[in-house]
Amino acid sequence: MLSCLLIFIFSCSDDKTKTNGSGQPYDPNTPVKLETFYPDSGGMATKMIIKGTNFGTDPEAIKVYYNTKKAAVVRASGNMLYVITPRQPGAECQISVVVGKDSLTFENTFSYTTQTTVSTIAGKPVGGDDGHGEMIDGTLAEASFDQPWFLCVDAEKNIFVSERLGHAVRQINEEKNVVSTLVKGSGNCPYPNASATDAEGKTVFVALDQGSQGLIEFDPETQWAPKRIKPRAKEGTPAFTLDWMHSVAPNINDGLIYTRAYNGQLVRFDPRTKSAEKLDEGLLSSSDSFVSFDTLEPDMLYICYSAKHCIYSYNIKTKEHELYAGVQNEKGWQDGEREDAMFNDPKQICFDEDGVMYIADAGNHVIRKITRDGVVSTVIGIAGVKGYVDGSPEDALFQYPTGVAIDKEGTIYVGDARNNCVRKLAIE
Repeated sequence: MLSCLLIFIFSCSDDKTKTNGSGQPYDPNTPVKLETFYPDSGGMATKMIIKGTNFGTDPEAIKVYYNTKKAAVVRASGNMLYVITPRQPGAECQISVVVGKDSLTFENTFSYTTQTTVSTIAGKPVGGDDGHGEMIDGTLAEASFDQPWFLCVDAEKNIFVSERLGHAVRQINEEKNVVSTLVKGSGNCPYPNASATDAEGKTVFVALDQGSQGLIEFDPETQWAPKRIKPRAKEGTPAFTLDWMHSVAPNINDGLIYTRAYNGQLVRFDPRTKSAEKLDEGLLSSSDSFVSFDTLEPDMLYICYSAKHCIYSYNIKTKEHELYAGVQNEKGWQDGEREDAMFNDPKQICFDEDGVMYIADAGNHVIRKITRDGVVSTVIGIAGVKGYVDGSPEDALFQYPTGVAIDKEGTIYVGDARNNCVRKLAIE
């Protein structure tokens, strides 16, 4: 029956005002009524039929929601709607239809089935704990990497890869099926570390290691041409030294970029003028660190101290710097409450739209997360087991994953450094 209805709807004219059988234009003087929808369960992109009356024939004038997630309305034929289920609307979904002044919700719910799969975007794994790969551009299938350590994703879903030991920054565009090199060479790109976009998700900044090398800026307005920059202290503020930077993080409130240097100084700079100021110092010097702001509490900066195997929080308003998760100077693996959890050489961190933190726990060969209520769990991989396996999150294996990034849709990207691959966990 569903197949027949879909054929019927697709046979409708593209003329939004033309009737087709029972397809009458929306009448604002007549109430909209809901009757039923089917199927009553499915996953992302499940095709749904909604039956009722007075929907009209203009799909652009109709809104359908699965809880708060807006669905795509493909066709409307007066008494029927053809709708595509959105991504991750929730386990049990209230289906709402809005037409004109009418907003109606079904009493029964749609059961959403979540599917999670780990896959390799690009790269070719090689054997050995420190196996180097070869940097080759091309299609996703053709491309290869030389230890892709860190990642970030811009608003257009371009993936930027820092190949620290290969002295290169690469770009992956899944939609266009291409991997390209943006900059390469120890002189042009000395030890690129973790990157981040500006607060708008457009311009990319890559922190550079090895002394006061500054950063590399990649601007889409200049076709991603690399530009070396060095933030300078603005007039009347204390001097600072950005030695051995490992990461950067944008703040959505003030629009500034924050970075913590190896010497323990915390500095922020304007991404446009490059004018900077030292915010604090003495933040656990002598450790690499990776920073990210909480998406729900933008004043809270989180700092992952990899050599100390722990994560600290830092309030940029009050300058409170407190142990948040892990046991300082003790490595290991333990899930549970954040105060009791243990990490082993954790590196890049990031937050999703719901304020959940993800950690590339490199020494344990897994990706971990910390929920809003402070519970640490292993999301992908098997703690202490290194290897290369795609598939379910429970079966997937990594070898020293150092990079983690997440896009607006919740897809998690992983820099699987010693497998020489960029991988992802798609939650659909």
